[in-house]
Amino acid sequence: MLLIIRLIFSKILLKNETIFPNSTFEYFNFFRCIAISLLIPTASVNSSSPSCTEQFYPASKNIKLGMSTALSGPLQYLGIPLSQGIQQKIAEANCDPYWRNKGIQFELTVLDDSYDPEAAAQNTLALIDKHNVIALVGNLGTPTANTSWKIANDKRVIFYGAYTGSNILRLTPPAPYVFNYRPSYDQEMEYIVRNIIDRGVPVSAIGLFLQNDAFGNAGLISFEKALSKQCGNCMGNILQMRYERNSLTTNIALQTFIAAEVKPKAVILVGSIEPVAEFIRFAHRLSPGTRFYSLSFTSATAFREKFEQEVFDLTVSQVVPTANVTGNTNNKNAEPENEVFREGYLAMELLLDSMRTITGSINSETLRASLIKTEQKLPGDPTDHQMMNEVWLTHFNNNQAKGEAAANVE
Repeated sequence: MLLIIRLIFSKILLKNETIFPNSTFEYFNFFRCIAISLLIPTASVNSSSPSCTEQFYPASKNIKLGMSTALSGPLQYLGIPLSQGIQQKIAEANCDPYWRNKGIQFELTVLDDSYDPEAAAQNTLALIDKHNVIALVGNLGTPTANTSWKIANDKRVIFYGAYTGSNILRLTPPAPYVFNYRPSYDQEMEYIVRNIIDRGVPVSAIGLFLQNDAFGNAGLISFEKALSKQCGNCMGNILQMRYERNSLTTNIALQTFIAAEVKPKAVILVGSIEPVAEFIRFAHRLSPGTRFYSLSFTSATAFREKFEQEVFDLTVSQVVPTANVTGNTNNKNAEPENEVFREGYLAMELLLDSMRTITGSINSETLRASLIKTEQKLPGDPTDHQMMNEVWLTHFNNNQAKGEAAANVE
């Protein structure tokens, strides 16, 4: 209940924001994979053995949770801190006298899908059928969620806290076993579009840089919805530029930008950090006055690291605000915290808080009932299976980051 009250008033205590390294595609990833293998095997990780300051009797029951995410490949800069945030909270729970006195210990198995939809689907089946998890937590990305959520839902296993705002996980009525922590891309895009229009940018001067898959399509649909709220049926011939997932092949998108007789005054970016960064660098040189906007998926911290020495106009939507205090993480093995780490941590905190309300056995069915009750105590629609609704815009200019006022977009 304390957590629920804290979320209602948005008084989330956030720790330090040390910059998380960007994912460079050559020797840097080689050394990172070696380092991370000492902490997280690419096949799986088991977080059932935390180092607790108090001594407890051995647990008599393990609550098994699973996660498929990108521990390798170009999206590991998101998958690794997201998984570590979740692990950090689970490690704390495993030392919590509340759970230890009940003889309960949480076990997390993480499988690497490299942001590949087919691998994510295989991992989902393995986690459910082989590892017997009661919930899948922290799926990374829209394409992977698109192949995984139906498997979990059909098998009556909770699919919770996916790192995507796509409407494929936000059906009406919601899928029975799917619960979202973060706001939707519709909500993020609504605030982005409103900011663009409020700055006097005409609709015809907006461009879209999209990943050519379910993620990019979700961004396009959200943009159309947001724009219709601002000006009705006014989309017209919006400039669209696309690139392929898990690649740096942005030349077609850049050629489209070059060919545009009038360069967009605002470009909304729906993609991952490396191709987005490449596009921004080139487009900014051609059109220095263009403002860039990105959905939260890319990560504000990744942008700060990637563009540390460059100056241009960039705004990133966020569903977890940027930390403004410093300190050390309690997990000595964890990567430095950023907003992705904190989202994993806070999402897991809410899930565990819901479990506290369960009397009797903790399983997918009782967890589903407790999540429904938790949602009813939070702001927003009490029946949409989404826990949070806050959106922030973080503005980067002259190598500085400035968070704009939060908006509770409903």
